[in-house]
Amino acid sequence: MKYAIISDIHGNLEALESVLAELEKRSVDSILCLGDVVGYGPNPNECLELIKEKAEVTLAGNHDYAPLGKLDLSYFNPWARNAIEWTRERLTDVSIEFLLGLPLKQEIDGFTIVHSTPSEPQKWNYIISIEDAQKYFPQFSNQVCFIGHSHVPIIIVLTEEGECRFVQDNPLQISENRRYIINVGSVGQPRDLNPKASFGIYDESAMLYEHVRVDYDIPETQRKIRKAALPEFLAERLELGQ
Repeated sequence: MKYAIISDIHGNLEALESVLAELEKRSVDSILCLGDVVGYGPNPNECLELIKEKAEVTLAGNHDYAPLGKLDLSYFNPWARNAIEWTRERLTDVSIEFLLGLPLKQEIDGFTIVHSTPSEPQKWNYIISIEDAQKYFPQFSNQVCFIGHSHVPIIIVLTEEGECRFVQDNPLQISENRRYIINVGSVGQPRDLNPKASFGIYDESAMLYEHVRVDYDIPETQRKIRKAALPEFLAERLELGQ
């Protein structure tokens, strides 16, 4: 099976459509979404409709919980809070029903998927450092755990000797005696100084992971953000990849 693993779309329809178009060319067997379909961006319902149609599994992220009243908004920065309130006012009943049914974590075909962390995902902690990875590797049993949440693509490997380290191989051959935490980055709001939409493809039979970037129409998304009177920073950051 060849899986596309996408995360953190954040209401960015142009980015999502570009990613889905690329996946059509690559003939993946299944699309898995790690959450945060909404928040920040101007097309929450349209993105949810596409994800509902295209993704085999969709998880909940913190920005999916927040418009439902399932998270205290004081957790978020002012730009995020503004966008959450804007999104809450615009979600359709169909979108709300879909979001309410999303799980936080799942195991598929021998690997783990989660938005934030493999244990206590509802606390929305981050895995961004070696120290974080050392804490969470014991918290899942599969060889690979795919995550999102930070919007920064990273791969951390746990070697046979018990050493944790970052790796940058792309494509990455999954070694039989090693374990991995892989952040696939963000479709709709990358924060690694690369504005291209980010996602991953995992070929389970070949044990091969590829990190992929695609261009999308950033000016159009920015135009929509400004038309919606969402914070200007949310438009500016897209072209900077931060």
